[in-house]
Amino acid sequence: MAGLTCIFSFLCFFASFYSIDCSNYQPRAIQLTEDTWQDILQGEWMVEFMAPWCPACRAFTDTWDNFAKKWSRDLDIQVGVIDVTTCPGLSGRFLITALPSIYHVKDGIFRQYVSGRTESDLITFIDDKRWQDVQPVSKWTAPDSIQMGMVGLFFKMAMKIRAFYTLMTDEYGIPEWGCYVIFALLTIVTGLLLGLLLVCLCDVISPTKDIPPPIPQGLMQPHIDKEGDIIDDTETEDGDAPVRRRNVQKNPDDETDDKKAGTKDKEENTDEKDSKKDK
Repeated sequence: MAGLTCIFSFLCFFASFYSIDCSNYQPRAIQLTEDTWQDILQGEWMVEFMAPWCPACRAFTDTWDNFAKKWSRDLDIQVGVIDVTTCPGLSGRFLITALPSIYHVKDGIFRQYVSGRTESDLITFIDDKRWQDVQPVSKWTAPDSIQMGMVGLFFKMAMKIRAFYTLMTDEYGIPEWGCYVIFALLTIVTGLLLGLLLVCLCDVISPTKDIPPPIPQGLMQPHIDKEGDIIDDTETEDGDAPVRRRNVQKNPDDETDDKKAGTKDKEENTDEKDSKKDK
């Protein structure tokens, strides 16, 4: 009985040890999607971006799976893979321009892996912490930022437009020029609707003020006939005709004489003041 108890205790200990030791075991790379990619923001990850049609990605598949299977537990990391054909939004978030592309992520900090593609190179990069020598991705282009999320949405929209184009040409047999006409009309209609929506929002946020109409020019200035006379068009009580008033213009010589007279008066006033002071 005691022997059975010892054996049972040993088996329980071995099972618990095995479960702890294999907690980070991966039979192959974890497939990440648009819904699960945020899991890489916690812990340490190595993530590959690939496409099934890419020859270099197919050649690298065995190396990546072996790295995940043999070394994810020993290096205490998780290894993931993202298919850009099914997750176009993630390819936009990470600005993927070449395949396969690899990113190292630790506690939400992104670094692009640009070293060798052998299994030993991957192990050395993690084991020797060579990722510390790699410059992190800036905050402006960080995949978890708002602006890169918008870029991801544009990539998803582009893929949907491409799928719609393929549907029109393959399923419905619409020629290419017909597809271009349809896209042009949709673009015009969408622009008009967005413009109308923008104008309505501007009117709601900042409504225009009522501006009074301009006063006619004739009401601000008197009527002058060809001879230079000012015509007073105000009606009299007796109903008489408008009164014509002469527009008298001063002669420049008269203005000069007036100035001289004013200067002379000032001089006389000054002399009178001086004589009073002397007295």
